Amino acid sequence: MKSNITEEQAQSALDLTAEIIDEFGPRLTGTPACKKAGVRLKTELEKSCTQTFSEKFQCSRDAFLYFIRYFSISYLGAFICLITSGAWTILAAVLTFFGCIMAVCEFVFYKEFIDPLFKKTDGYNISGTIEPTAEIQQSIIISGHYDSPHVFRFLNKNQKLYKLRVIITTGLYFLITAISLWASYQWITQPGSFEINKELIYILGFGLIFMLQYFFFVSWDVSPGAGDNLISSAIAIKLADHFSIQNLTHTLLVFLCPDAEESGLRGAREYVKLHRETLQSIPTYNINMDSIYRLQDLRYLKSEINGTIQLDKNIIQKCTKISKSLGYNIPKIRMPFGGGSTDAAEFAKAGIPALSIIGLDTTFTSGNVPYHTQFDTVDQIEPEAVLACMQIAEQFILDIDKPA
Repeated sequence: MKSNITEEQAQSALDLTAEIIDEFGPRLTGTPACKKAGVRLKTELEKSCTQTFSEKFQCSRDAFLYFIRYFSISYLGAFICLITSGAWTILAAVLTFFGCIMAVCEFVFYKEFIDPLFKKTDGYNISGTIEPTAEIQQSIIISGHYDSPHVFRFLNKNQKLYKLRVIITTGLYFLITAISLWASYQWITQPGSFEINKELIYILGFGLIFMLQYFFFVSWDVSPGAGDNLISSAIAIKLADHFSIQNLTHTLLVFLCPDAEESGLRGAREYVKLHRETLQSIPTYNINMDSIYRLQDLRYLKSEINGTIQLDKNIIQKCTKISKSLGYNIPKIRMPFGGGSTDAAEFAKAGIPALSIIGLDTTFTSGNVPYHTQFDTVDQIEPEAVLACMQIAEQFILDIDKPA
C-alpha cells in the first residue's frame, strides 16, 4: 500500500501547530486565546472545505477535575471531625463519601454530576465538510480537540513518581472514607461508647503530608498543548487540504476540532447531541487522534472512559491492516483505568463506530512525557508520528469510499 501523504504535509501540520501556539499561547476552554485559536482553525478549514461551522455551546469547564481539590479539602475536614469524634464523625462520613461519589461520576464515568454548581463558560466546536461527487452514502469524521489542559504538577516534576503518588493519595482517601463511615455508624448505634484507634489517627495525620499536596495537583498554569492536542486539529486541517483536490464518490468528510475535551469531553458531547439525527441517518465513522508524540508509542485504543466504553472492533481491524500495509506496527490497548478518555467515546456512546489513535507513553516510566506539562511544545512531537496518523486516516477514507 502506498500513501500520497508526504513528509512535507506532515511538517506543514507541525508548522501550523507552532504558528497557533506562538500567536495565541495556551488555550484553556473559555479564554480569549482558545476562542481566537478556534477562529484561526475555521479560517484554515475555509481554504479547502465546502462549508465550515463554529458551533457555540456552554459547559462547566472546572467541574470535571474539581474532585481533586475537593479530596484535599474534605480529607482535612474529615480528619478534624474524626479527632473531635462524637457526632462530628457523621460530618466526616458525609464529606468523604460525597467526594468518592463525585470522583466516580465525574472522572470514572464522565457524568455531569456537579456541573450545575459551577459557572458556565463558552466553547466552540469548529468543523468543515467536503462533499463527494455523487450521492452521499456514508460519512467519516476526522477529529482532534484544540483546547489545552491545566498543567499537572505531579507530571511536570518528578514524573516517575506520578503513579505512586496518585495511588498513595487515592488509597488514603478511600481509607479515611471507610474509617469515617465506620466511625459514624458506630457512634449512631453505640453513642458515647466508641473511640477511634489512635494508631489510625496517626496514619491519617501522616497522610496529610500527601493529601495537602494533592490540592495543588492541578496547577493554575495552562499547558501549551501541542501534542495534547493541537497537532491533531492541524492534522485534520491538512487532511482537509489533501482531500479538497481528491474526488471521493459517496463519502462525506467532516473535519472536526472539538473544544472542551479537557473538561470531560464536553465539546464532543455537545457536537454529538446537536448532530445525532444526521450522524445516525447514514453509516458514519469517527477516526479520532489525541496526544500524538512518538511513532513508537502510537496505539489503537480498544476502549474509552477508563475502559468502560468499547470502541468498534471492525474499524480497529481495518486500521490495523492498513497500518501494517504502510509499514507501521501499531498495537491495540485498552484505555488504562485512570487514563481517562478521548473524544471518540462520545461517538461510540451514540452507536457510531469510532476509533482513537494515541501516541504517548501511558506508563510514564521514561519520566519525560510532555503530556499535561509546560513542556508540551511542538519540538516534542515526532514528524514520523504525524505522518503515520495522516497516512492511516487517508487510507481509511479511501478504503471506505471504494465501491462495493
